[in-house]
Amino acid sequence: MSATERVKPVPPDADQSLFFYPRSIAKTVVNSNGETRTNPTGIFVGQQTSRINILLGEDHLIIQVCFRPGFLYHLLGKMPAYEFQHKEIDAECLMDPGMKALNDRLREETDYRCMISHIETYLLNRIKPVSRRIQPEPIDHVILAIKESDRPLSLDWLADQACLSSRQLERKFQQRLGMSPKFYARIARFDRAFKLKLRLPHLDWLDVAYACGYFDYSHFMRDFRQFAEVSPTILMSQNMASPDTGPPG
Repeated sequence: MSATERVKPVPPDADQSLFFYPRSIAKTVVNSNGETRTNPTGIFVGQQTSRINILLGEDHLIIQVCFRPGFLYHLLGKMPAYEFQHKEIDAECLMDPGMKALNDRLREETDYRCMISHIETYLLNRIKPVSRRIQPEPIDHVILAIKESDRPLSLDWLADQACLSSRQLERKFQQRLGMSPKFYARIARFDRAFKLKLRLPHLDWLDVAYACGYFDYSHFMRDFRQFAEVSPTILMSQNMASPDTGPPG
């Protein structure tokens, strides 16, 4: 990454999200090969499995809506998560015409609280009929348990809690998250570690690793290099230099 570019590093996290870029155009840059994609004003992002960077414009604003893992499967009419893995999808193509009206309103709005209110109003109106149609399934609780657990959970235990066979559990995870339970557990653990360090920067990385359920530092470093594609120290430095967290300039 060039030192002059306005770049935000984004390693995989445990959430599924809807992003809004109501001001300058933002671009997604694949960290491993430099592939660049221009983002629409509003995008759905599935479960990431590798790092991307967001190239921000001069007048940047990012609004992120985080959904409970697996909920996009229901919100988007049971669209399998693997169909939009490693890419972003224009929210206006997947939602009703109200999404375009929301994007237009966000572009004109200057008050941040009003922006949040507009988004909440739209999404609550969209989610209510979906929530009435679906009943929480055991697998939904299993996905949340993986996201929040600070210790490894066996596949047999997860399948038992989901009232499914191991094969059925794998298939439903592919539908909802686009990956296996084991791989999602690795991303969730890495995500907890990175966010713990952001929240408590004084903690030593070894303490962070053990607090998030890593057996040893080598396992932690393996996940970090796979998902962040740099060392922990470099990622923290890149994050601090990004325009949304670094000093104004």
